[in-house]
Amino acid sequence: MKIKIFLSILLLPVIIYAESAKVTFLKGKVNVKEGIGKFKKIKKGDSIPEGAKIVTGNGSMVTLFYNGSEFKIMQNSKMVLNSLPGKDKEGKVEISKGFAWFKIENAKKNGFTAVTPTSAAGVRGTAFATMYEPKPKMAMNCICHGKVEVSDKNSNSLMVEKGYGSAVSEKGVEKTEYVKDFKDNEVLPSFKDKIKKAPILKNCLSCHKTKGWSLKGVVKDNAYGK
Repeated sequence: MKIKIFLSILLLPVIIYAESAKVTFLKGKVNVKEGIGKFKKIKKGDSIPEGAKIVTGNGSMVTLFYNGSEFKIMQNSKMVLNSLPGKDKEGKVEISKGFAWFKIENAKKNGFTAVTPTSAAGVRGTAFATMYEPKPKMAMNCICHGKVEVSDKNSNSLMVEKGYGSAVSEKGVEKTEYVKDFKDNEVLPSFKDKIKKAPILKNCLSCHKTKGWSLKGVVKDNAYGK
């Protein structure tokens, strides 16, 4: 009888609970797909589990919060929330289109990587943005705080610090400068030239205020864009 009971316990299904991030801000149309299910609209207060695919529409954005870390997914973006940064694991997301901004709590301890089809950005700091445009197959990063190690498919890498960014293409990894385009939380007119070359950069204006100029089609963030 003891043997039968022991075997029964061993055969019980093991339930593994995935961690979830909470939707703290949402604007416009945002859909999420969990596992093999269908895409469904989400609302503020919903929980988004690890493994979920998130798609934002034009003029839309969503903010996720998890244990002090923030994930902001901007308009016209596609991202998979592979894993959330935790005590014994590294966080990871995959961006196949669009723009996402991250502020990671205890980044050096937990670890966090944002991956695109052509690049990987590993956090050595706290806040940065990752962008990907499928047509030119171009990945970009912009560092707000700390440092981020950026690498391409061939494992060519460089360390990018606050005020700078990177562009990853078939040519490799190149460092870009944004120091002269920003003053505190304000964006100077010189940044317009960079937006003309890479329109996806206009999403930076979601959190930063323009000084002496303006631009249409920007979705303002509820916390940093006021």
